[in-house]
Amino acid sequence: MSIKQYFFKTDYRFVFLIPVYFLTVAVFAAIAFFNQEWPLFSVLSAFALTIFLFGIYIIKRGLTLLSKVIMLLVNTIFVIFLVVHGGHEHTGYFWVFPILLATIQILGAASGILFACLLVLMIWLLEKWGMTDLALPSRFYFASLALVFISGVHEMALENNRKKLKKQVDDKDNENRLDPLTKVGNRRLVDYELDRMNTQIMDGVAVGALIVDLDNFKKVNDSLGHSAGDEVLKTIADHLTSCIRPSDKVARWGGDEFMVLLYGISLADMERVARRIQESIINDERLESLDVSVSMGGAITSSDYSDLFKAADKNLLSIKNHTKNSFKITML
Repeated sequence: MSIKQYFFKTDYRFVFLIPVYFLTVAVFAAIAFFNQEWPLFSVLSAFALTIFLFGIYIIKRGLTLLSKVIMLLVNTIFVIFLVVHGGHEHTGYFWVFPILLATIQILGAASGILFACLLVLMIWLLEKWGMTDLALPSRFYFASLALVFISGVHEMALENNRKKLKKQVDDKDNENRLDPLTKVGNRRLVDYELDRMNTQIMDGVAVGALIVDLDNFKKVNDSLGHSAGDEVLKTIADHLTSCIRPSDKVARWGGDEFMVLLYGISLADMERVARRIQESIINDERLESLDVSVSMGGAITSSDYSDLFKAADKNLLSIKNHTKNSFKITML
């Protein structure tokens, strides 16, 4: 695992915003101790606050737990620093408000509200324990809690909208990747899985591709009609689905061919899956009466996923040219 992966889940494009975040916190600390009549005070404050909150909004969904813990630790130290030392003319505590907003942005609605309330409680305890010369008015605490509540409710609404939108997109994507006849995946699903293999970090996970081709399927269509052929395809799809794990994928590759994708599997285990598929189909009396069997070509790799399907197809052709109801699987 690279250093970036400790701090970001997938998207590294905004990793520069992490040091910007800490730099902005330092700017806040400096501003809190400057004379507020300084001509550039308002401009610098607005710019720092914009970068601060906008940066968090962009990166928050890509942060790892470690990044969140570090940022919250910095927030807590900064709040203590502002409250204990007071800032210029005891106005430092005003900068607590953007920290509360940032906390909710980093953690999300529920956890953010809880942690922000704990920060407000910590400020109250620091005052009660005499660790600050500030005499914070009660309206500061009311304003802080009101800000936390309003921001938390807003963030909760945004999270719900994001979940609904994501579900709609996922449902539409799943529908587009589904074969309407057999109710397994279609070629789009295979393309999606291949793209995922090539773009995501698979950490050397072995992936197996098994192309399943129906023997004597044309005879069924010619003698009994396409409706009977459709029933055969649906039956084969059911057998394939029942022979694999929930994490594996089955898709109709085209015509009378299916693609089975197996993740985190060894060559020996993949051969066992192929035998299980064979036995399941052979023991189906209806398929046996129609003289339908399957030939399979497969390949397995943990590195070069782009050649996986070509190798599986090559092995299938090798089987079809010599025999039927058999399989050949090789390791790349």
